Amino acid sequence: MASGKVHDWVTWATTPVVWVIARQSFNLSTDVCWTLIIGALAGGLLLSPDLDTRSRPFYRWGIFRFIWRPYQWIAKHRSGLSHGVLMASWFRLLYLSAVLTLLYCVTYLTLARWGHVAPHAPGQDVTAFAQQHLNSFFWLGIGVWIGSLLHIVVDFISSGWCLRRKR
Repeated sequence: MASGKVHDWVTWATTPVVWVIARQSFNLSTDVCWTLIIGALAGGLLLSPDLDTRSRPFYRWGIFRFIWRPYQWIAKHRSGLSHGVLMASWFRLLYLSAVLTLLYCVTYLTLARWGHVAPHAPGQDVTAFAQQHLNSFFWLGIGVWIGSLLHIVVDFISSGWCLRRKR
């Protein structure tokens, strides 16, 4: 397996490549390219497939790493939910979105109970925000998927090299 430093290096080193491919091959706008790059960096450094272990990405969350504990119970290391090529990054994004939505709703309802905000359904805020920024969320998600895919490819390549060296 590749070390956390190798994964981080690959994430940073491929950022310009992702930009050039997005801009030149797909003719994406500069704003979309920036969103894609931010997503790729987040996918490689913060939302890595290795969040299922006590890894560098896990510890990068600092005091908020507690939100990834249930994820670690659900997604075992190198399972389809953590290292799957197609669905794993989307599962992490869905999990993070659910946790953030829950935290927002609990905070909002607590503040509404104390009279600090006008009471209404906090889910409406989340839905309106998501609809307003749907295009950005799409490209951010694609970027996260790219960052996670790079991680999985590095794991695959390094595993193959390790197996050949042992023989």
